[in-house]
Amino acid sequence: MDQYAVIMAGGAGLRLWPLSREQRPKQFISADGTGSMLQRTIERITELIPPDKCFVITNHNYADLTQEVLGNLIPRQNIILEPLRKNTGGCISYAALLLERRFRKGSVCFIPADSYVGNKQEYLKAIRLAFKECSSSSTLTVIGVNPTYPAIGYGYINIDSDPSAGPRQISRVRQFKEKPDAETARAYVASGQYLWNSGIVAGSLQAFKNGIQQHMQEHFHILSEALDHLDSPSFHSLIEQAYTRLPDLSFDNGVLEHSSSLLAVKGDFDWDDIGSLEAFGRLTGCDSSGNAVRGSHIGMDTRDSVIISSDILIASIGLSDMMIIQTKDVILVCPKERAQDIKAFVEYLKHAGYGDFT
Repeated sequence: MDQYAVIMAGGAGLRLWPLSREQRPKQFISADGTGSMLQRTIERITELIPPDKCFVITNHNYADLTQEVLGNLIPRQNIILEPLRKNTGGCISYAALLLERRFRKGSVCFIPADSYVGNKQEYLKAIRLAFKECSSSSTLTVIGVNPTYPAIGYGYINIDSDPSAGPRQISRVRQFKEKPDAETARAYVASGQYLWNSGIVAGSLQAFKNGIQQHMQEHFHILSEALDHLDSPSFHSLIEQAYTRLPDLSFDNGVLEHSSSLLAVKGDFDWDDIGSLEAFGRLTGCDSSGNAVRGSHIGMDTRDSVIISSDILIASIGLSDMMIIQTKDVILVCPKERAQDIKAFVEYLKHAGYGDFT
């Protein structure tokens, strides 16, 4: 059975502002000082899936930027463009139904473009195992990561766990849990029955089609009507019209949370979804005062802070648990505990007349 990979690269990355901007969101910037997150994701997965079977789905506004960043990593025709952002429900439904129309049979793995991954071989091992389940099962398989601390910014997967059976790499999924508060997150980690949700999901093309048809009927019928004209000159306008009618819904909420036989592969690799500036800072590593620093900084009595400078010296006195982020046109100062509010702050900027900075 042929295997395909679809890299999801259409998000705006607003929680990483001001490093991530709407014109060049986080998947197109570097998290570790090397290539962009999208490049690194493609380079990892093409060690397992041939480039001609790898696809990128992104917003139509990023068509040229995506081609520029990817170069010759995958064929140009393997870039799928969404006319509007309609969450992962729209993204995965469109790409899965499109590939099912083109290839009929096969398995596909959907992978976010904006994650940090350490221990590449364990990462690929987990994806191989998910693909193996696809070939012998009609269910979908998600990849979770063993939590290393009680994160409040991640979703969690509650899995079947039988201590007497010993460690298992594949488990049944009981339910998904959205971002918990700190106390709940600590309980999740202590129980050993929860994984971080990496956002990676695999299955046969038919399993995706069945799941969408059963649990996201509006998406299925609206997109199928447009895809009936896939080879028509009018397809571009038809898929644009279809997207205006799609509900804004995540694939987790729309399909996975309603699937009764969902499986989870426990991935044994370092992972971070780079969902906040605090997470971005963690990739830098911390100095003896617990500060994650990138660029020029000198601090007195400064600890446990994230400090990123693009081209000036940042000086600080008496700070703790803060974020100071400097780009060429913006300086952001924010307590680390308010990192999850940055997306809302970007909307505040727009309403205040500062949209050029977003």
